[in-house]
Amino acid sequence: MDLKFDPNNPRFEYITDIEGANKALDVLEKASIIGVDVEGTGLDPHLEKLLLVQIGTEDTSYLFDPRALDLGKLERLKNLLENPKIIKLTHNGKFDYKFIKVQTGISMTNIYDTMLTEAILTAGVGRRLHSLQVLTQDYAQFVLKKDTRESFQSYTGPITDEQKSYSALDTLVLFPIFEGQTPKLKKEGMVNVAKLEFASTLVVGDMEIRGVHIDSDKWKQILKDLAKKRDEIAKNFQEMIRTYYRNGNQTDLFGAPVDAINMNSTTQLLDLFNNKLALDMPSTGAEILKTVNHPVAQVLAEYRGYEKLISAFGETLLAQVNRKTGRLHPDFMQMGTATGRFSCKDPNLQQIPRNSEEAPFRTCFTPEPGYKLVTADYSSIEMRILADLSGDEKMIDAFLNDLDMHSYTAALMFNKEYNKDFKKQYPDLRQAAKSIGFGLMYGMGPVGLAAQLKIEPKLAEEYMNLFFKSYPSVKGFLDRLSKDAVRNGWSSTPSGRKRWYTFPEKTDPEYRKKISSIERQAKNHPIQGTNADAMKYALVFLNERLRKENVDGSIVLTVHDEIVSEIRADQAEDWAKIQSEEMVRAGALFVKKVPVISEAFVSDVWEH
Repeated sequence: MDLKFDPNNPRFEYITDIEGANKALDVLEKASIIGVDVEGTGLDPHLEKLLLVQIGTEDTSYLFDPRALDLGKLERLKNLLENPKIIKLTHNGKFDYKFIKVQTGISMTNIYDTMLTEAILTAGVGRRLHSLQVLTQDYAQFVLKKDTRESFQSYTGPITDEQKSYSALDTLVLFPIFEGQTPKLKKEGMVNVAKLEFASTLVVGDMEIRGVHIDSDKWKQILKDLAKKRDEIAKNFQEMIRTYYRNGNQTDLFGAPVDAINMNSTTQLLDLFNNKLALDMPSTGAEILKTVNHPVAQVLAEYRGYEKLISAFGETLLAQVNRKTGRLHPDFMQMGTATGRFSCKDPNLQQIPRNSEEAPFRTCFTPEPGYKLVTADYSSIEMRILADLSGDEKMIDAFLNDLDMHSYTAALMFNKEYNKDFKKQYPDLRQAAKSIGFGLMYGMGPVGLAAQLKIEPKLAEEYMNLFFKSYPSVKGFLDRLSKDAVRNGWSSTPSGRKRWYTFPEKTDPEYRKKISSIERQAKNHPIQGTNADAMKYALVFLNERLRKENVDGSIVLTVHDEIVSEIRADQAEDWAKIQSEEMVRAGALFVKKVPVISEAFVSDVWEH
């Protein structure tokens, strides 16, 4: 590729006054595509300092110094970055968007993100986070040196020539990457998928800027209560096994009984279960414990449940509360999974469980005074997607008639009469039907179902056959998905979002196992990927309505098929209706044969 710049001596202009800014903008305003990048003293836009905003054409980068210029008051610069007709090339554009908005008040529009684009083009087979260095090597065929990047951390001095040259390249390389990626997007039919991701980036950027408030004191109290319960279970466990050990009646210096074994030692636990209790267990993993019908195994599983809650949701989460805003600002990764579904980190709020009596963690997430939280999720969205895509008449009719899907499925499978009290009359049958319905969408087989329901694999296989007999079109649809993926090398959602697969050599001793894994992923991708598409459209639609309706508030969380907004109290009830409407509108883009349902709730805590 012929580059319009010299990688060893990039052309740039360093701008520290109004005259230089106006000359640069004379050039930039004529461009239909510009490159945008920032340099700061760290990663947090609320705490760190913005050092440079680089805006470039394909041959020159203009380095605006925000320490010398008040960029937020440069009206021409604001109009340039907020102009929806000009494409802004970025790499990890959410980062640039947040820094620019927090520190200058400018809300960049119409971004093209090279990192997200590569994730779209390589979903399933590539890295989810593609560095600018790697993309430069792939598309511009030269090595982009990143050694200078660390020099910006906590930097307070004048910008050096080395830093200027480094910063300039970060916008210049975006053009050859863009030129290399766009033909691939068109060839794969994923231009609209990319546009959706780019539009979502701005919404997610605003969501992360706002963050979410947490009641730290209440969080700590829940942890204390869980630890107390865990310790009680541990004490009970030691009492149950004490008679099996010679040291069982020993006490410490204070007369308290000494533990018979270390509950966190796999070796000691296996000795207990196999040599003392004769249970013949290959391991003490969670899946194995589920299948063992013995009180000691059940108490260990209960202990681990509490231990897992405490370790997963300990005070490390509270340590991530921003000292300036007093809120959590998690990192939501749009292409966090190969299906296009969000993942979350620092902290991972997607793993916060639904509220329960013993672990009501979600009640710790609260709005600021004068605001309310509006929470809405999709009702059985992936089952509705399955019904729509498979075209199964019985499943579609169940949704059209607003039946309890899992009860209706169980009635079909086990030849029972469906009624409104079915859930109370046959809870075990309904649970079996529910486990199969959800499990099939994740490629679960008889062994996985058997472990989940604590039944024999042969019976689990019979249950699955009964499910497919009840919904024959579902089986045909899932079988087609797996066969098409093996034949084509990829699977696709109705929107065109693709996932690619790496195939083993036929001589691979695990060939069949790896192909089966691909088939399972292929069954899941069109369903979960469609859910991801719907959620991202919903975020975009909701963000548009926030602006259009002049609502005082913002979206603060998205978790799987759920969206949470923080809205001024007097507007919350009206917004709840809008949030439901827009989520339904987004879902209905893909699910047309059955109704899409989303109900919103207004509350002082995050609950649903």
